[in-house]
Amino acid sequence: MNPGLLDLILFSEKRKDFLLFLKEGPKDIEEILERLQVPRTALLPQIKKLKEEGLVIHEEGIYRLSAIGEIVVEKMQPLIETLSVFEKDEEFWANRKLAPIPPHLVNRINELGSYRLIEPDLSHTFDLNPEFIKNLSNSTYIHMFYSYFHPQLPALILNLARKGIEISLVLSEAVYLRLVEDFKEEGKEFLKMENSSLYILEKKEIEIPALISVSNGIMTIGLFNENGRFDRQYVISFEPQAIKWGQEFFEYYRDMSREVNYR
Repeated sequence: MNPGLLDLILFSEKRKDFLLFLKEGPKDIEEILERLQVPRTALLPQIKKLKEEGLVIHEEGIYRLSAIGEIVVEKMQPLIETLSVFEKDEEFWANRKLAPIPPHLVNRINELGSYRLIEPDLSHTFDLNPEFIKNLSNSTYIHMFYSYFHPQLPALILNLARKGIEISLVLSEAVYLRLVEDFKEEGKEFLKMENSSLYILEKKEIEIPALISVSNGIMTIGLFNENGRFDRQYVISFEPQAIKWGQEFFEYYRDMSREVNYR
């Protein structure tokens, strides 16, 4: 096995896709060509290289991964998925503070899957993003962490709670203090509701994200940029693994927080 094995796998979409397809199980050439949608003459030379490296076995018309191939593909899939996440919006990720994401979740950032980026809406410069509000309004539960204050936030959360939506809210200490000082009545009403819970993250020495929101079938995160500002760009994903990832992210901060209870 030569030192160029990584290049062999990653620098050819045909070889990469072929190996990932074989991860599902042994296949004949017709199944492979149908799935990959490439000409036989273009694929066979690539398969030959993988066979020469001992990653693929061809017996009685069936292709399968070798023992080494299974190990390599198992390890390469998360890497490919991680690269796909970052390559999709390179400028966005290059300018984000990733330190607020706990290490065990950074290592699984590939679980964001086929996310998309919600860009700032110039027609609502000073408003919360309309799509973000719509996703929350259609939920039966919301688990949210907020570390920056938006003046529309208290009314939004209160209105959602009044609709009977189960809301678990974690706020940074600065946001909580702003809430109780400037929106005292809204805060009291929210805390008296049976379907609401509020936590305060009092730790000041840790970096924190701008937003984590998990609700029915949707996960949204917002991160500060390298200048320490939130530019209202949100990553949103509807994939089950991303929702689980986001829930763990929320719970990471909730478990460090103190619950406030006025009932």
